[in-house]
Parts: sequence; C-alpha cells; structure tokens
Amino acid sequence: MRGILAGLLVASLVLVLALLIATVGSVGVALIGLLLHHWFDLTQWQGSLIAVVVGGGLSLVVYRTVAAASVPTTYSDNWDDDEEEEDEEDEEEYEPPIVPWRRSRPTPGELPVQKPTSTPSKPVGKKK
Repeated sequence: MRGILAGLLVASLVLVLALLIATVGSVGVALIGLLLHHWFDLTQWQGSLIAVVVGGGLSLVVYRTVAAASVPTTYSDNWDDDEEEEDEEDEEEYEPPIVPWRRSRPTPGELPVQKPTSTPSKPVGKKK
C-alpha cells in the first residue's frame, strides 16, 4: 500500500512540476508577444505566434545539433592501428559447424569420387 501511495505522490509532483513549467512558458511567450506588439505594428496574438515559431525553430536547431554530435564518427587518429586490427580479423576465418545431416551430402559442385565397375571385359573383334 505504501508503494502505491509513494508512486501516486511522485506522479502528482511530476504533474505539478510539468504544469508549472508549461505555465511559465506560456506566460513567457505572451510577454514576448506583448513586447513585439509594442515594438512593431503587430497585435499581441501575432507577436505571440512569432515567438512560438521562433522558439520551435530554435529548439529544432538545438535538437539537430545535439543529435548530430551524438552520432559516432569513423575518424581515427591512428589509421595504422585500425588496419592492423582488421588484418588480424581477416586472418581468422570462421567456419560454421557441420550439422549431422549435412556430413554425408556432397557440397554443391563437388561430386563424390566414382569407382569404376568391375565387369568382365569381352574381346572386341572377331565373332566365332
């Protein structure tokens, strides 16, 4: 029971915090719209819309920058070391295990060696 109440308390605190952040953000956008209304020939609604669009654009630029920085690069200062490691990996060839049903079958392109049949040979030539 205590675990459920603790979870509900944490969830309600997170919810209140999210609502406070959203309120501060919306009041900030409205104040920027009011500021743009006084500086330019715009209504407060138009200034707020411009503030929202600019904020969205800036957040997109920041997101793309962070996402591009987190992608690992293939550049390495020690190219020689990397090539040696790749050569070592190439030398070790991996052969998969042979399953029992495959052992008796020939590989494609390789036929089993056929033994000549031993039949008595008849002389070719004169008939008696």
